[in-house]
Amino acid sequence: MVINAVGQNPTIAYRSTENPHYWKNKSPILGYWQQDTYYKIQASLDDQTDIITGEEELTYFNNSPDTLTYVYFHLYENAFQPESYTEDLYKGNGIKVKYGKYESQKKGTEVISISINGETLKTELDNTILKVWLKSPLLPNVSVKIKISFKTYFDKGETIRRRMKFYKNFGSKHYDGVHWYPRIAVYDQKLGWDTDQHLTREFYGDYGVYDVEITLPSHYILDATGIMTNEQEMLPADLRQKLDIANFKNKPWGSEPSIILKADGSVKTWKFHSENTHDFAFTTSPNYRIGETNWNGIRVIALCEEQHCSGWQNASAFSAKVIEFYSKNIGMYAYPKMIVADAQDGMEYPMLTLDGGRDPDYRSLLAHEIGHNWFFGMVGSNETYRALLDEGFTQFIDSWCLRSIDGENLVHYQYKSNYVTKFNQEDKVINSEVYNSYIRSAANGDETIIDQHSDHFNGAIRHGGGYSNVYSKTATMLYNLQYVLGDSLFNAAFSHYFNQWKFCHPYVEDFRNSIIQFTNVDLNWFFDQWLTQGQTIDYSVKAVKKADSVNTYLVKFERHGRMQMPIDFTIISKDGKKYNYYIPNTWYEKKTNATILPRWIGWDKIRPSYTAKVVIEHGIANVLIDTTHRLADVNMLNNALKMPKEMIFDSKIYNTPAWENYTLKLRPDLWYNGYDGIKAGLFLSGDYLGTIKAFNLTVNLNTGIGKSQLESKDYLNKYDPFSVVFNFRTPTDKFIKNSAVYLNARHLDGLDAATTGFELWDAKRKNSFTIQYKMMYRKDSTDLTYLVNPNDWGVGKFNNTMLLSYEHPYNYYRGNGNIKMNLSTSVIGSDYDYHFLSINVVNKNDLGKININTRTFAQIGTGTNWASESMLYGAGANPESLMDNKYTRSVAIFPDNWGGYGADINHFQAGGGLNMRGYAGYLMSQLDKTGGVRNTYKGTTGYAENIELEFQELFSFIGRIAPKLNSIIGLKTYLFGDIGAINFNLPNESFAMSDFRADAGIGCALTIKRFPPLQLVKPLIIRFDMPLFLNSTPYNSPEYIQMRWVVGINRAF
Repeated sequence: MVINAVGQNPTIAYRSTENPHYWKNKSPILGYWQQDTYYKIQASLDDQTDIITGEEELTYFNNSPDTLTYVYFHLYENAFQPESYTEDLYKGNGIKVKYGKYESQKKGTEVISISINGETLKTELDNTILKVWLKSPLLPNVSVKIKISFKTYFDKGETIRRRMKFYKNFGSKHYDGVHWYPRIAVYDQKLGWDTDQHLTREFYGDYGVYDVEITLPSHYILDATGIMTNEQEMLPADLRQKLDIANFKNKPWGSEPSIILKADGSVKTWKFHSENTHDFAFTTSPNYRIGETNWNGIRVIALCEEQHCSGWQNASAFSAKVIEFYSKNIGMYAYPKMIVADAQDGMEYPMLTLDGGRDPDYRSLLAHEIGHNWFFGMVGSNETYRALLDEGFTQFIDSWCLRSIDGENLVHYQYKSNYVTKFNQEDKVINSEVYNSYIRSAANGDETIIDQHSDHFNGAIRHGGGYSNVYSKTATMLYNLQYVLGDSLFNAAFSHYFNQWKFCHPYVEDFRNSIIQFTNVDLNWFFDQWLTQGQTIDYSVKAVKKADSVNTYLVKFERHGRMQMPIDFTIISKDGKKYNYYIPNTWYEKKTNATILPRWIGWDKIRPSYTAKVVIEHGIANVLIDTTHRLADVNMLNNALKMPKEMIFDSKIYNTPAWENYTLKLRPDLWYNGYDGIKAGLFLSGDYLGTIKAFNLTVNLNTGIGKSQLESKDYLNKYDPFSVVFNFRTPTDKFIKNSAVYLNARHLDGLDAATTGFELWDAKRKNSFTIQYKMMYRKDSTDLTYLVNPNDWGVGKFNNTMLLSYEHPYNYYRGNGNIKMNLSTSVIGSDYDYHFLSINVVNKNDLGKININTRTFAQIGTGTNWASESMLYGAGANPESLMDNKYTRSVAIFPDNWGGYGADINHFQAGGGLNMRGYAGYLMSQLDKTGGVRNTYKGTTGYAENIELEFQELFSFIGRIAPKLNSIIGLKTYLFGDIGAINFNLPNESFAMSDFRADAGIGCALTIKRFPPLQLVKPLIIRFDMPLFLNSTPYNSPEYIQMRWVVGINRAF
């Protein structure tokens, strides 16, 4: 609602008794006060320099009981520059910050001058906070007028995500003017001055009036917060008709836009007036086209880039439905308009949202950003201090809204593939928007306290460190509050909170008090456990027993989590009837049609179990806790007498893991090797939430059909009748935070093996530790016929080892790396005796069109009896490692004559070991000190350096010629070099190292990125390397430079 008439003093109008939204006319609580502001800004945007130059006049009203001698301003754009607090945050997260043109010059928002009545004010700048000393104290109930000259610089940015941005658009520029002017900090009765540095997350501002004029080249189309007071001048009827979005409904998506207004060097000024708002933002582009829908006198405007108009035809109409829903269910929208803008973003401002995408995929984004005009826009909480009150509340209402408009399931873009359409499961709105994220983190032990400063989530950036729970956990909390109170009482209480605090500044305690006082229900137990404690909900149906009385049963429930909640449960009788029950957990009983049972008061270790006595005439078939699926139980697998599960076809199409049940997937499996022939069977997998109790089981019957590459005809009719592989993995966060256990067992390709291990990560998952036990056994020589290198594996012996491993990934300027250290030893039950310590360091450096990848490897080994399959190999991976890859574990894909080791270079190479790929298949013979010939292709101790210089980006234009093909197949080309040395002494001999061997050449890696329409098949990399140079050549091919080639699966490193 805008109450100011043209020509009327806007501050008098805003602060008058006629303004129903002014805080003094509807004070939320006794003794409440907040400050008032009136901004007058004249600004010009130069699209040649990307600089806004502005004159700001701020009238600041001190409504507090305090005398103020200084004020603070936020200069948000100063966050994006060297030596800023934001840079420190990114560095602390191991991220090297790259800056744009102006950012690197520390040009964000510059205050050229600041004065009162022409007198310059003393200031102190600390990055994004400017302290300004007043010439005289500002007494209570007195105002002051501050004049500011400023410049703000648009930039594209590099590393840090910017909200105030510009980008090029078919030869034009698109600008989003947000956080672009010096904005006075809030002074409130809880915290005093808001002087938090801006770390790119949230904001906080005082309500008031804005009169803003923006001058820029005349070919731009612009809209902003507030009423456009010169709209007829800026958008005359004939121009508005040309710009109408309907004119472009059939325009191909992404095609070049037409030119409606030509750049002719002239400028024009857009004028806006806004009241009851705490910020002002604008967006502008020559390519904007306009759609409009009106609801209840509110103009709902869609600004869409012309090249996207075909996907934005319903943007304003859909947005109008969103505004209608929020207005009817939460509280009436108080502003005269709403803009949804196609701006490659997802951000909210008063009366303006910056969005992206297309229909229908953008619907959840539009609903969320529009919803912020209720929680952030009209309820102006301190987002920086507690982001849950705007982000979490908006996440809750957007899911509520989408369910009302589109139904319980998300509306998706129509897939082009019939296969994808067939196997794509419906996504429930409430799960996709709310529960999935929260339950997944909570079930894995990553429980976050959300009642904390928005910049204090483990020092992480963006949505990391648990910050995503500000959205999902808060929204889940509100659904659970609805579950506790009952729908009607919750809806009334939630609407009451909105209306009580709209156009004011509530904190978390104000929300709590509002709900408790309205409902007259003691909910402190609820808010304490959801907001301030890292607890979870976990109830189970433990057992059902027949009681002594006729048709009477005892249903036992247990509470495993520390959170307490009331329990709704449903009994399904054996004749199919449903019986609903409700167990209160306090003296409060919600309105329900269910049978109310005696209350269950208990928490933590107090009364962890409860037995319900029920009468069911035909016996109990099942018991289900909360069939509405609002109770945020982190383990739904025990929420029923019969574990909830579903079996689906393993289509290799991605579907969001269900939190309501355990998911089993089944598909046929087909593979091949030269000894067993065609292997046909089944692949079964299962998991809860994608990671919990995850297993897969492959059972194949080997047919012997198509056997090949056999050394002897004696093996022609022999093959292993079956093969089995089983893998299991689950988090163990309930016992040790950030940990997991895993198990592998297999009877496969001649190898019987079992592995079990425990993994542990630090809080930021930057360091991982693993302890693992592994057992391997091949029965006899028949089992060697599978192998690419059959002479390098022992038979009839157990190779049992214990492994300790440490891994640390890291980032640095223009690159990233990984360090892995392994300490392994033979253990009891092994027929071998060996031990080694190895370190592997990989660095990948992005130098623009050239990428340089390096690998350093070193190993020290000891022992009296080494297993040949586990030794260190000079040319690549050892036989033990080859078993971890389905393409290299047996003779099948590669011809058998490519494998083995002999007197000359061969053609099969797998990355690993010293990785001297030019010596693949070669025994690497050399003379020892006595003149004897030693084969150095394997050993126990060694060192190597490997380097690859990628240059495919020099030919990136090729990918642009055929973008669809490039999205499926990629080709990387590189120069490479390897150098290393390995020991060759026997255990009872003196230590002796080989000569350093080196190779160099050129290679390429063909990556099949995806296998349409299958989405979950891992990429396949086929590598072809030509080691044209060797410094130590075989006798059979003595030339240092000659044509040689090797083929492998996956990159060498």
